[in-house]
Amino acid sequence: MAPSPYERPYPQSALFELDPANRTPSKASKRIRGEIACAECRRLKIRCDKTVPCSTCVKRGCGALCPNGTIPPGEGSRFVLAATDHLHQKLTRMEARMHALEDALAILHATDSDTPHPLLNSSPIDDDDDDDEAPALNLKAVSEEPLSQESALVDSLGSLHIDGEGASRFFGPLGGAEKAKGMQAQLPPRAAPFPLRELDPSYLPPEINSFCNAFPFTPSGIPRNSVQQMIESFLPPLERAIFLCDTFLEHLSWMFHIVSRRQLIDELIPAIYKQVRVAYGPHELAVLLVTLGIGALVDLDLQPYNLEAQHYYRLAKAALSLQSVLTEPSVVTIKTLHLMSIYNGLSGKESNMEASYGLLDMASQVALRTGLHIDPAMWRRFKGREAYERRIYFWNLLIAVLWQSAITGRPPTILSVYLDCRLPTAEEEYEHHGGGSEPGLGLWGLKATEECLLPIVRTTLAVKPPPYEQVLALDRKIRKIGDPSSNPEVDGRTAILMNNFVKSHYRDLLLLFLHRAFFAQAMIENASDPMKSPYAHSVLVAYQAACNVLEDTVNQFVKKPLLVARVWRIWSLAFSASVVIGTLAIRGINLDLDPPPLERFEIACNIFRSAAETSSRAARALVSRTR
Repeated sequence: MAPSPYERPYPQSALFELDPANRTPSKASKRIRGEIACAECRRLKIRCDKTVPCSTCVKRGCGALCPNGTIPPGEGSRFVLAATDHLHQKLTRMEARMHALEDALAILHATDSDTPHPLLNSSPIDDDDDDDEAPALNLKAVSEEPLSQESALVDSLGSLHIDGEGASRFFGPLGGAEKAKGMQAQLPPRAAPFPLRELDPSYLPPEINSFCNAFPFTPSGIPRNSVQQMIESFLPPLERAIFLCDTFLEHLSWMFHIVSRRQLIDELIPAIYKQVRVAYGPHELAVLLVTLGIGALVDLDLQPYNLEAQHYYRLAKAALSLQSVLTEPSVVTIKTLHLMSIYNGLSGKESNMEASYGLLDMASQVALRTGLHIDPAMWRRFKGREAYERRIYFWNLLIAVLWQSAITGRPPTILSVYLDCRLPTAEEEYEHHGGGSEPGLGLWGLKATEECLLPIVRTTLAVKPPPYEQVLALDRKIRKIGDPSSNPEVDGRTAILMNNFVKSHYRDLLLLFLHRAFFAQAMIENASDPMKSPYAHSVLVAYQAACNVLEDTVNQFVKKPLLVARVWRIWSLAFSASVVIGTLAIRGINLDLDPPPLERFEIACNIFRSAAETSSRAARALVSRTR
């Protein structure tokens, strides 16, 4: 039987690469083997002994260039300094290799010990003779020099982490906290302070598992209508569904405005539970299921990261795959992906954080494909409440995308140059929301996003670091936007308490993320006295903003410990603030700061220890815990 054309070996003539034995050696390879004179001797037309390096090049002080390099012609070419460019390039490569080996040694040693490796404790090797003769650095003179437009921040392009299997993760210049957690994720897992059980999906029909495993694609050959009916047979009782939706709205509506009570309880549940005869698609079913899953995660009567939540999330993935996400998307598709991103962030598994980021990126791409970034007034179909809901949701999606970019240091998928969707007005908010407490950050938060958060992300994530004058201009702009209005705390409602909590330090978060890269630069360049750095203003602003964020987090944790412990974003931001405080507690002991950094850092450590009992995100920050 003749072999398949896909199995038949290629003829020799079809190969792109010739047999090395038949390849003609190049001049460079001949020089390396000592078969012909080196390039420098050939340029000078002198006899070469064909060793590597040859004796003639060694005598002339250019052995580093032999056998293929040449000294540029001109006066001074007979001295070794003529080859300085070549030597500097080699030195740069050697320094990069040295730093890579130091990083690898630090990661490997951390798996066995909590103390740094002895080779990493010593200071960099310096030439003692040169240090004795070097003039003292005048810090005052440096601080008074005008800042250059070309001044670059340390690590301005970020970091790329590649594991042993080739998987890579990029964290930009602002992604310091996520980068630290990513490095820790490469270490051996520690014993979790709480049970984290995985759902065994074998109880579900194989058709549902096939659609779930195929996400975000749609498997062929399986009847979709029958699978949707199977999924609906696993829905909870009506009373439980309403309770989980109410829990979701009460415990998380302060953070975002994706689906409202009217959409969930007044429209979706009656349709899906067949109380009214209204048509709905699989993505409407998916958005309800993922909402039930998040509601179970923040149901304080259940254990964190419980199996009920995993059950609804798996059904949501299967329902979303019933209709193509790529070719048949709608606004409901975007909301489902957005909610799935939030679920993965709340799931308690650190490995799910990349899935959370990826799902939000997918949601923003689908939003661009469906024209959500264009103001609905462009189309006559969208008027009144529908136009308002498109606007309010798009800006809430944009807030999530921008904060994800700020935290990870990755460029946003929605670029401001293409935005055309205007902000909702106060009149629209009152007419269509009923004048109650504002969901999410409200209109003040949307305005702060447009005027401050967008420019911060665009400026700080640019490949070329911004001039410091531009950062100071943004600082002034943030301080002029005013304070958000707090909702009256009636009856101790969780949604209102949490809403006021995030509004109380939102401006501090903007200042912290604007200044922390320059804060790091000042601490690196002027470790002994950062107040003499050109970026001394960033040191003070970043520290004060970090203290405010930490103080608000501590106060809210005392009020709502179970809920606050389960929201991953609170601890990511608190960790960023704690890094700033801890840096000054360690390196700024000579600074007279109010409040004292060491005192605040101890508070940060205590609050993370308390939250670590129920929050994997907080537990991940405690690197000193026994592994």
